[in-house]
Amino acid sequence: MNILLSSRWIECKKSEDFVINDPVNPWEGIEYSPRPKGKEGQFQPIENAGGLPMFRRTFTCKKGDSVKICATSLGIYNLWCNGQRVGMKNADGERIFDEFNPGAGVYSKRIMATEYDLSDYVNEGENVLLAVVAPGWWRGTIFYDTYGLGLGMAFCAKIDVNGEKIVTDESWQTKWGGRVRAADFYHGEICNATFDSYEMISCVDYDTCDWTSPEVWCDQVINTVNVGHIPKHSTHINDLEIVPFVGPAVRIRKHLSRTPETVTVYNGIKDNGSDFGEINVISAFSGKGDFALKKGETAVIDFGQNMVALPDLTLKAKRGTFLQIRVAEMLNDSGLLSRGNDNPKGSVYTINYRAARSKAYYVANGDECGEHYRPTFTFFGFRYIEISATDDVEISSLEALVVGSDIEEVGRIETSSKDVNQLISNVIWGQRGNYLSIPTDCPQRDERQGWTGDTQFFCQTAAYNANVLEFFRKWLTDARDSQNENGAYQDVIPAVRHWGYGGAAWADAPVIVSYVMWCMYADKELLRENIDSLDKYMDWLASRGMQGPAPTYGDWLAYDLIDRSYISKAYYALDAQIMAMLHYMLGNYDKSEEYNDLYFEIRYDFRDTYMEDGDLLPEYRKQTGYLLALHTDMFDFDEIEAAADALEEKIIENGYKLSTGFVGTPILCTTLSKVGKSNIAYSLLLQTEDPSWLYSVHQGATTIWERWNSYTIEKGFGDVDMNSFNHYSFGSVMEWMYRYMVGIQSLGFAFEQVMFTPKPDMRSDNEIPTGQERITWAKGSYESRYGTITSEWRREGDGFVFVCETPVTGEFQLPIIEGKNTVTVNGNQIAVDSLEVIDGCAVIKLERGRYTVEY
Repeated sequence: MNILLSSRWIECKKSEDFVINDPVNPWEGIEYSPRPKGKEGQFQPIENAGGLPMFRRTFTCKKGDSVKICATSLGIYNLWCNGQRVGMKNADGERIFDEFNPGAGVYSKRIMATEYDLSDYVNEGENVLLAVVAPGWWRGTIFYDTYGLGLGMAFCAKIDVNGEKIVTDESWQTKWGGRVRAADFYHGEICNATFDSYEMISCVDYDTCDWTSPEVWCDQVINTVNVGHIPKHSTHINDLEIVPFVGPAVRIRKHLSRTPETVTVYNGIKDNGSDFGEINVISAFSGKGDFALKKGETAVIDFGQNMVALPDLTLKAKRGTFLQIRVAEMLNDSGLLSRGNDNPKGSVYTINYRAARSKAYYVANGDECGEHYRPTFTFFGFRYIEISATDDVEISSLEALVVGSDIEEVGRIETSSKDVNQLISNVIWGQRGNYLSIPTDCPQRDERQGWTGDTQFFCQTAAYNANVLEFFRKWLTDARDSQNENGAYQDVIPAVRHWGYGGAAWADAPVIVSYVMWCMYADKELLRENIDSLDKYMDWLASRGMQGPAPTYGDWLAYDLIDRSYISKAYYALDAQIMAMLHYMLGNYDKSEEYNDLYFEIRYDFRDTYMEDGDLLPEYRKQTGYLLALHTDMFDFDEIEAAADALEEKIIENGYKLSTGFVGTPILCTTLSKVGKSNIAYSLLLQTEDPSWLYSVHQGATTIWERWNSYTIEKGFGDVDMNSFNHYSFGSVMEWMYRYMVGIQSLGFAFEQVMFTPKPDMRSDNEIPTGQERITWAKGSYESRYGTITSEWRREGDGFVFVCETPVTGEFQLPIIEGKNTVTVNGNQIAVDSLEVIDGCAVIKLERGRYTVEY
């Protein structure tokens, strides 16, 4: 793509006599029930901005002309041409639309542009192109005024009509207005359908006599806010690098969208002896059909799944009827303040959204044939929505349109355990919701930031679940653009002024993500793009001596905390190990040796500081302590077994429960299996008490939660200061399910060869904690670049049957069972002692094909 657009950006300025002539918001100033103070921004109304900046250009075409547009914005934009929204066609010829273009990024460095073919949209003669720009990540509250402070929203484009270029300049027309009266990622959207639609405005015969010329930016300066911990970038707009779009676009993922499971209609509140009472239910029914609301009634709709989506309604109402849509992840369970409720039992629980208002207002146009609404310039994280209106309304269809980066899902796992299958679903939905242009921590409250710890903890699981190479190629560009002048990476990427840099296990994310991408995809170009930036980070670490990265967040949300400096040193060692590997892969052997030497220096210092007599010092003998030391190879070979036994004992002493947080949890089960402790990994996986993965499943979770006990049936809601119900970090356990439970691993890099390492649930009766049952079968698949890899196993009598299929050569590592002397492979019996043994497993060499191994 020829990405050179123009040195000119255009902005629509509001005139001094700008008037907002919308109907008054009927919810303005209305007080809800008494509620906890301090985090109640979600109860405030959305402020009407009087519309969004619109940019319009007429142009002429001849029959058969090839017409394309390349566009970007400071803000997020949509395009319309001759009454139709502009999109692309998929392989089936269906028109699909990009949402929230150009995506999140570091606006002081570069911005992405997308090219669209307009040939199917244009007519012979006069045509119209309309662009509408909303705040998005540029000026919206989501990036805390890091970039667009003091500046407006701007648009930049080039229309190419058979080689003739029409660029953004004074010849365009502009105006604030349109149906979307305000939009913000945190707060939501106001849409007033009594105003002209964008389809109408983008038609040739639309009257634009009151439109004006835009202000042209040729030398406008962008400044980030300098608060001392991110570099103060200063760049001229005409120096801003505009690059072709990288990564999957954000789109409506129609195949994932949900219809209501139930609809509950209520009118008013009744006393149930609690602080807030409970909703007075008028009717409750399945959500499969249409329903009506009378004035004064409210509907609570359950979609059955926490997700990131846009409510999509078809309705009939009188002109001027004002609808309010509020979203929530949970419902108030009792009306009791003591259980953390913020309103009556049965109503939507929203206080954990904190200052994010997360709602949509729609003013009906009164179309007798019905009208359609879905938010355009915002997104929501929710399971439930609440609809109320100022007059009677009929809703004939309602859907939650799932939105996120359009990433192909390539991995699947299923087991004999219903609870584990729900956990797997929770992990996948968490990934879907938090991979929206950037990998975020949560998608609903006043945060939604690219926290780097969450990113690296989960990236390996993400790469098994979906093809994330291009997604992370783009994110690593953001990492380079956000990098501090001294070489340290930000703790949030893209950089946001509210947070710092250099935090252990957080700022290390670009190193770890680069390594995982290499392991899964072996893309040398990605390594070349990032290696200098990674070296610069290592130089910053070297300037700190042997400290490693800053001891900031520690083992976040762990039940048993460990010294933060311990984590810093372990991550410094991990960084050095990875950098030695990456430089070796690029053929930089001298540099690789330097990093290898550095690793052993750090290892010596670690052992001198935190170990004695081959074991950790007493204060570090915790689950995360042993896990980090094992994960980074701090124990000598003859010390590993004792360390593994000590880790197992820590888990058993804790009632077969984990005590780890964000740092320890992602490596917990994988490390256990690496050191021959898969049985205890199963006992952890199947634990249902707090803390455990299945505890939240038993409390009704449909995504991974931020805290192990974000909500409990026994006690209610956790602290609203930090209580997300869609926070995928702890879902990193699914990496272990792929690599060890079903045993799909790469032999080398990027699955050029496959290594099957299945670890069935082989616990003896006396090893199984009370209340647990064995997993009796598991199966999984992964779509590699060479083809589909499948692996499954099932218990049969006192043995197992393994079935695997590989598109490439590889090996199968058979777990040796005492007393089992022979194994049958595709009907051929083989003596186990005739096979090579590696790490306690008998190795069976594989060619391409399908294998049944009976043992």
